[in-house]
Amino acid sequence: MPNYVPYFILIIISLILLSVVIIHKKQFGFIVLFLSFSGMVYVAEIFVMIIGNSYVYNPEVLSVEYYDHALGAIVSNFFIIPSLGLVAAVYQLRVRWCVLFALTLVGVEWLFEWLNIYHTNWWRYEYTLISVLTFCSLTKLWLRILQRGKWLIFLSVWMQGWACAGTVMYIMSVATIRHYEIGVFENVYRDDIFILSIMGLMKGLIFVVAILCFKKLYWRLLAPIMVYGIDLPLYYFGVLVVEIPFWLYTIIYLVLAILLLWWTHYAYSFIRKIST
Repeated sequence: MPNYVPYFILIIISLILLSVVIIHKKQFGFIVLFLSFSGMVYVAEIFVMIIGNSYVYNPEVLSVEYYDHALGAIVSNFFIIPSLGLVAAVYQLRVRWCVLFALTLVGVEWLFEWLNIYHTNWWRYEYTLISVLTFCSLTKLWLRILQRGKWLIFLSVWMQGWACAGTVMYIMSVATIRHYEIGVFENVYRDDIFILSIMGLMKGLIFVVAILCFKKLYWRLLAPIMVYGIDLPLYYFGVLVVEIPFWLYTIIYLVLAILLLWWTHYAYSFIRKIST
């Protein structure tokens, strides 16, 4: 069996769970909350996976080993864990369900190790158990607070914006459109994932600030220009390496940035709706 099959099964399960919530609640906007939870997991993985080098995924889809590892992490961090957190939050599941989710993921982790498509460096099953239980409890509390007030709106929109921006930036790296190279890590691809994570957080923040602070479209359109402008000094100093004609890179970048701005506007509208 190819290594990617179990990963693909997890993606399908995640999408089924997300679809069930959306259909049952008759609200497409719950995908925004799902993405917010993805962003929260992404933040944790900057420290645990990228800096901490805690474990290694091996779906064998991409030829670049570290990008392949990051793809496996996306299956976990962008799909399966946030989908379980969404179910726990929307239905306010009791602790026993969260324990079941956590034990199931521990079982999946053990299975992946047995199949030799994942291995740990210092991560342990107990950490997975505690992390999933904590995350499910956090998502339940997060939604309750969000529904009773507005002070989590900013963080919710930022987290989903960063999840989207970070994922898009990863795709640009995999597609050999560009990569970052600063020398924090010896592995240039790990270096790229680390820097794009920091940049993704910053760019997600710019999008949400533009949506919250400006009502007029022409002012909001400053956000794509600003996120593009952040990359220009990095390009001239050699930190950003563009692997296609720069004019084409500019077009692709601005189109994607405008789409992310539009999505952030939708996300903000939905989050405001459920917080009132």
